[in-house]
Order: sequence, then structure tokens, then C-alpha cells
Amino acid sequence: MKILIAVIAYNEEKNIRSVLDDLAVHNFGYDVVVIDNGSSDRTVAIARKMGEEVVAHPVNVGGQFGTLPSYFLYSWMNRYDILCQFDGDGQHKASELKKIIEPVEKGEADYVIGSRFLEKKGFQSSFFRRIGIRLFSLLDSWIVGQKITDVTSGFRAYGKRVIDLFSLVYKHEICDTNQLLLLSFSAGARIKEVPVEMSERLYGQSEFGFFKSSGFILKGLINILGCILQKKQIKKIMGAINGNQD
Repeated sequence: MKILIAVIAYNEEKNIRSVLDDLAVHNFGYDVVVIDNGSSDRTVAIARKMGEEVVAHPVNVGGQFGTLPSYFLYSWMNRYDILCQFDGDGQHKASELKKIIEPVEKGEADYVIGSRFLEKKGFQSSFFRRIGIRLFSLLDSWIVGQKITDVTSGFRAYGKRVIDLFSLVYKHEICDTNQLLLLSFSAGARIKEVPVEMSERLYGQSEFGFFKSSGFILKGLINILGCILQKKQIKKIMGAINGNQD
């Protein structure tokens, strides 16, 4: 299978070299593309100097979720079977990639979440953010009918069903991981969590500062409601696409 690792980055000049080196050391046959979200530093220059493919946004499109349409479309246009998001801030470990890719590769899942909380190893996020993660994990677990522990994890792998959904069907703005997960579920994606270990970023600041975190819960609840209202439509459209492919 063709596997793509999409490294999302914004002003990560102090982290991007070590991230790409880590991916090179643990490469077991995947391709890498850096999706840069309008960096004003040397992130793009460093990645290109290291020989990596870069899709560079001319402006920042508002947080990491603005990069999702770019990497979904890139993977669909280049006919990848498996797509994995890998953050450019150094929190994700390339040695953990096989854990989230294998369930898709073996046909066991279409959407795999690397969870920090299944084995509770490594960096566990901040206390207040964990409260929000816990709340949305409980809500999403109830909606999809299975236990989800780390709904906000950025360490994810997708199969063709999810790639097709966000490349061909749902071309609207993606705002958070609740939306990503629930829309994928509505499209028939099989969801699985696997335990992973993450690290704390060494340089720079997370995009989730105080003001963004304070609106995190309200925004998430609105997105969950929107996903519930769109469920039937997404299911119908994906059914038609799969029927045509058959």
C-alpha cells in the first residue's frame, strides 16, 4: 500500500529538522509531505533543503485544521491508500507510526487514533485541556457507540474511505477533531484507538493558548450538533460513491 505521512507545521524552524530526521530514521516505506500553514520563519526553507516535498500555504489559514483539506486532497490526487497526520512540533514519535498505520493496513479500521491515555505513558497534555478532552471523548464515545479516550489527538491515520470523504464529499471548513471523527463515522468509517507515547514540544508554543482554550468547549459542542444534523446526508452521499466504485 502507498502510505503518506503529512507533517503539518507553522513556524517550526526549531523543530522541523529533528522531526524530519526522526521520520527518515524510522522510515519503513512511506512518503513524506510537509504541509506548511503560512510560516513566516525558515520552516519551508529547511524542509526543502532536506529534500522533502512541501505544500506551502501563502497565508495562515487559522490553526492546524486549515491544513487538513490540503493533505487530504494531496493524498487523493496522488492515490495514497493510507494517510497519517504527524505534527511538526516534535510531539509525535516516528517509532510509534506502525501502531496507528497497521490497523488500516490490515483492513481492521478506516480511522485510527493514537491515544496518550490508554497506557498513560509520555506527555499527557495540560490539566485544563485534559478536562475538555475527557468531556468530548465521553460525548463522542456515546455517539459512535465505542469508547474513545483521546478524541483531540493529532496523531491519526486514515484509510481510503476517509480520504475520499474529505477530498470528494465534504469540502467545507474542518474546525476540530470532533467534527473529523463524527463525520468519518457517519460515512461508515471503522474507528479504532491504539496506545501511543508522545513528547512535549521542545520549542515554540502550542496554538491552544488561553483564549482559544477558553472557547474550546463551546465550539466543540456546536460542531458535534452540526455533525449529528449532517449524518444522514453524509451517509447517503458516501453510499452512492461506494456504489459507483463497486
